[in-house]
Amino acid sequence: MANVRITKANVKAPVKAAHVVTSSVSKEKLLKEIEKKAYELYCKRNGQHGNDLNDWLEAEKVVKAKYKI
Repeated sequence: MANVRITKANVKAPVKAAHVVTSSVSKEKLLKEIEKKAYELYCKRNGQHGNDLNDWLEAEKVVKAKYKI
């Protein structure tokens, strides 16, 4: 294995993984709407347990699309 010299030229700045909300909606309002939509999806499935993550992810997709996030 070759020795690699690390310099400023070959080191990239770290990438932030967190999604920044740039819409006019507050983070709190966004989370409340996602929570409400996830619950609606749960009720739509007649309250069947076991799909909470899928409900949340679908709700997140719907709400973020609404605010174009």
